[in-house]
Amino acid sequence: MNRTAQCLCGGLRAIVSAPPQGVTICHCRDCQRRSGVPLTCNAFFRTADVRLEGAHRVYVRDGQEGRKVRHHFCPDCGTTVFSQGEKFPGLCMVVVGAFADPDFPAPTASVFEETMHRWVLLPPGIEHYAQGRAAGALKPKPA
Repeated sequence: MNRTAQCLCGGLRAIVSAPPQGVTICHCRDCQRRSGVPLTCNAFFRTADVRLEGAHRVYVRDGQEGRKVRHHFCPDCGTTVFSQGEKFPGLCMVVVGAFADPDFPAPTASVFEETMHRWVLLPPGIEHYAQGRAAGALKPKPA
């Protein structure tokens, strides 16, 4: 099973060869500012299951507790497609919107709700976190 996420111009692609390990809605201010929208939706994959194709640049920022987060984005259209953080080794994130697939699996968790816009309505039955998950809370599942 392969799925392809791509930037707006199609120059940067993330090809994934396995189902996501989890899908999370994030309301943190960094994601809000990075994306320009009040929340993002990210799919977590084993890093070994994702292959990047095309030119890209990397923006590195400090995440929680000083851990680095690396956002890979298209140098032409600016779309972020892929991110890696030191907080969850062996996992990476692909922005769900880059798949442009209405049948993509639904989110199972919502993080950084302390900075969630008050008018956002979340899907029923998901996990809720005022801040992010603890380091090590997400670990790659075996292939």
